[in-house]
Parts: sequence; C-alpha cells; structure tokens
Amino acid sequence: NIIGTIPTEVGKLTSLERLDLSENLITGPIPTEIGMLYHIKLFYLSDNILTGTIPSGMMSKVQKINLSRNRLSNSMLHLGKATSSLQYLNISNNILTSFPFGENGFKELETLDLTHNSIYQDISVILDGLSSIKDLLLSNNFLYGSIPNTIRSLARMEKLHLDNNRLIGTIPDDVLSLVRLRELKLSHNRQETQCFEALTECGAQPYQGGVLCCGGDNGEQVCADGLGVEIVDPIYYCLTPGLHGTIPAGFTNTPYLQVLDLSSTLLKGNIPPEIGGLSRLEILDLSNSALTGSIPSSLGALTDAVVLVRGNDMIRGQNK
Repeated sequence: NIIGTIPTEVGKLTSLERLDLSENLITGPIPTEIGMLYHIKLFYLSDNILTGTIPSGMMSKVQKINLSRNRLSNSMLHLGKATSSLQYLNISNNILTSFPFGENGFKELETLDLTHNSIYQDISVILDGLSSIKDLLLSNNFLYGSIPNTIRSLARMEKLHLDNNRLIGTIPDDVLSLVRLRELKLSHNRQETQCFEALTECGAQPYQGGVLCCGGDNGEQVCADGLGVEIVDPIYYCLTPGLHGTIPAGFTNTPYLQVLDLSSTLLKGNIPPEIGGLSRLEILDLSNSALTGSIPSSLGALTDAVVLVRGNDMIRGQNK
C-alpha cells in the first residue's frame, strides 16, 4: 500500500538489478531517471496508478518489464539498447494508443502482452522484428488490416491472441505453418455493416476490387476486403468488416494446439474434419459465425474438449 510518486533519486541506484513496486498505490509518471539503471534486469511496476508516457532510453540490460494495469497512455516506448536483451514485456490494461512495432527490432522478445489497450495500428506492421516471439497477446485493441503471409516467419510462436480487434480478410494458410502453436484466438473480429456514399466518403474512383476504405462517423476509416464489400448501387457502398472466407485446412500441422477460438467472425463454409485429430485440444469455439454443412464426425474424438458450434444457423447436426 505504498502511496506517492517514484522519486527521481531512483536513478542513483546504478547497481540495482531488480526493482519491483507492483501492487501499490503509486501515482504520477515514471521518472526519466529510470533510464540510468544500467544493470537492472527485472523492472516491475504493475498494478499501480501510473500515468503519462513510458520514458525513452530505458535500461540497457533489462530482461523483463511489467507495467500492466496502470494508466499509461500515448507511449512510444523507445527502449533503445534494451531491445537487445528484453525477453518479456507486459503493458496490458493501460490506455496506450500506439506502440513502436517494427522500429526497435525486439529480436530476443519472447512474450509481448498489450491486451486491453486502445492501440490503433495495422496488424501487418506489428509482426516485424519479432523473430523470437512465443506469446503474442494483442486482444482487445483496435488493430486493423489483414493477417499477413509473413506470419509464417514467426516459427517459435506458441500463443497468438488477436481476438476482439478489427481485422479483415481471410485467415492465411501460413498460420498453420506455426507447428508449435498451442493457442489461436481470432474471435470477435467483425463489425456491423455500414453504408457510405461512394463519391463523397469512399473516394472518387469506382471500386475495382480489393480493400475498400470509407470515412466513418468518428473520423476513423472503415475498411473491408472484397468479401465484405457490397455495391448497393453506383451511389452507395456497404461495408461489413471482419474475418471472412473459410477455416483453412491443414490443422494436422499444429499437433500441439490446445485452444482454437474462431467464434463471432464472418467465416463460412465447412468445418475441416482434420480438427478432430487435434488430440490435445481443450477448447474449440466456432460459435456465432456463418459456417455451413454438417458437423464432422471426427469431432467426436475430442472427448476432453469443450466444443461450441452454436449460432451457425446453417450447420446441420448442432444442438440448437
């Protein structure tokens, strides 16, 4: 129950290797003098009431940083030399609106947790420079764009949480090349249909396929790929952003998968029968989408898993 602010004199503790002030009532900003802790390896300030931005030039040998559950905002987190040693970074449950993905090259980073923020950035930019990542936890933000094929380069990935964002497009087959994958969460990536005047809100050129972006009410653009674009007439375009297409086949390449959550998307088509061969599966959630066909008999082999398919009105064999 420590109250007050972090004193600037903390920067004089130049031999300090571990600083843990978690679960207190510390307020105010993180002092820039923190960057003078050249030997710090563990830096935990989670569960406080810290505000402002994360200062630049933070510790050069730090391996683990936990700043979760604070009120940090608008941080660019210029860690400088820290990116060469940083393995664990948790800034979840703050009010960040951006993060410098691809700028620092977090080559040793294994866990990145930015869940429950307000980050509005393109998902394709986020994956740059994360060659060692194992757990990429980005749920509950405003990430947009399509999952890029380059995701296959993240060969060490074990947890990929992109649920509750604004992703569009299809799920690339490259996701299933991540053979170590244990958790894949892509649920709640769909938005309500919005219609726009073609000329004034969607650009002067006629739509010719691909991704179309139109101006939204709050100043942010609303984008959808070709599967989510409906031309009502030459005057109006109606966009339904979300993950479209079919569930990719090839789950035999991910034998360690324990959690597969594709619920509340715009996915359609049949359920791939090879999902029933995932013997380690604990949760399979395909509910509230647009899947069709029948439930594969192979899913009966998932005797230890919770299997949810409700809300797909065109699926035969489900228990309404």
